[in-house]
Amino acid sequence: MKVFVKHALFLLILLLLLLPELQQRLGFFPEYPLQGAFSQTEPPDLDSLRWDSWLNSEFQQNFNNRLESSIGFHDWLVRLNNQLKYSLFCEANAEGVIVGKEGELFEEDYIRAYLGHFNVGDAVWQRKSDQLKRVQDTLKSLGVSLAIVFEPGKGSFYPDRFPSKYHGKQPTTSNYTVFKDLLRQKQVNVLDLNQFFIQSRDKHDYLLFPQTGTHWSYYGALLAADTTLNFLRSIHGPAIPSMRIDSLRFYDRPRHPDDDIWLAMNLLSPVPQQPLAYPAVSFETDRQSAAYDILIVGDSYFFNWQSDGVMLNAFRNADFWYYNKAVWGRQGGETGATSQLSLRDEVLRRDIILIMITERFHHNFAWKFDEQLFELFFPHQWDLIDYFADNLRVSNDQFMRLAKDASRKGISVEQRIRMEAEFLLFEDYQKTPEKYTRKEDLITIFMMSIRGTPEWFEAVRKKAKERGIPVDEMVRMDAEWIYNDKYGKDIQ
Repeated sequence: MKVFVKHALFLLILLLLLLPELQQRLGFFPEYPLQGAFSQTEPPDLDSLRWDSWLNSEFQQNFNNRLESSIGFHDWLVRLNNQLKYSLFCEANAEGVIVGKEGELFEEDYIRAYLGHFNVGDAVWQRKSDQLKRVQDTLKSLGVSLAIVFEPGKGSFYPDRFPSKYHGKQPTTSNYTVFKDLLRQKQVNVLDLNQFFIQSRDKHDYLLFPQTGTHWSYYGALLAADTTLNFLRSIHGPAIPSMRIDSLRFYDRPRHPDDDIWLAMNLLSPVPQQPLAYPAVSFETDRQSAAYDILIVGDSYFFNWQSDGVMLNAFRNADFWYYNKAVWGRQGGETGATSQLSLRDEVLRRDIILIMITERFHHNFAWKFDEQLFELFFPHQWDLIDYFADNLRVSNDQFMRLAKDASRKGISVEQRIRMEAEFLLFEDYQKTPEKYTRKEDLITIFMMSIRGTPEWFEAVRKKAKERGIPVDEMVRMDAEWIYNDKYGKDIQ
């Protein structure tokens, strides 16, 4: 009997060891692929084996990664690990995701944006609001309406459900609070759906934000769409059909993207039930009667509207520029890149231009579309440092790197971005000085040279003290003298 038990245990252990290999080759059990953003690796092979890759261990590391990813039950074991972390410790094993009170799932950047961690400084928003006002007035004279829509964010909507690490932390000045007030002061057309959602939070029987998603729910999205159409009617004209909710539909499982965070967490358990409603809508007139052509530049919040055909039915034509990069046509498919289009032609053939953005991306505002509009109508009025700083803010990876570095150094994000912008400007000038011909640009570069050279700057500081003028003024005067001495009137 003892021998039999030993043999049985040995065979069982052997089977367990062989089972992943058998699953990989024969696929006894169905496996569902992992969701979310990750690199899909190919099965291991020896084709990449080279003498140099073997000596520097590159081949071994690559082979091991491929082997690990392709082993049988890999995806199931990943889900099991994620489920244990979530069920036992309320941890989400998905990049950028955090579990809040009452099981509310957040992308953490929404919380950080709400708390003001990404504040890029009032000067940025002062400049952008000034530019948008000038662009808005110019477009209006051409019969085109420009409007800014602040989409809601889950950070602003559920501050009482933040996870424990954020308990007691009060929000500081955020990009949203500064920018929306400046735009209103300048009388730029603004629709604040973020505030609309906050005020509507306890007025509905159905969720405006799903527990398991990062975007507005379909129900919330259509309430926002109705509010937006009313707003556009008020600023542009009455020929925008009214939308009405005919009925509400309910499903056993949420419609995507109401479950987008949950799916990215790759768990074993099904999506939890939530009070979610899915409206069926109609419009007072058919699409053929719609009068206006609209261009929307925005983020992924728009896709809820596209799924329900809101803009398709409300406008004669509706194009969506996703992050100001990919072009999505009125039927809902990607048709090309914005870089392939003529900005002037695209802008001037529209009746309405809408810039939509949620709080997580306010530092990326309009993904340079606003700057492109300003350059279109007011060319060559940019500041070089602002140009490089805008590029850094729009590149989210670069921005997050600088925000993290600013926190580590105990300085503001605004300061860190300016430091990086000045470095990039001076580096570019060193590589391609022939590009820089404007007097103001060269004076800016000379001022940076003075400040970046300790002995030189100290001499200028002493000179300023002797003359009783501010140091900044003295730096400017010396930079202008260098320009006049070097170029005279050769460059304007």
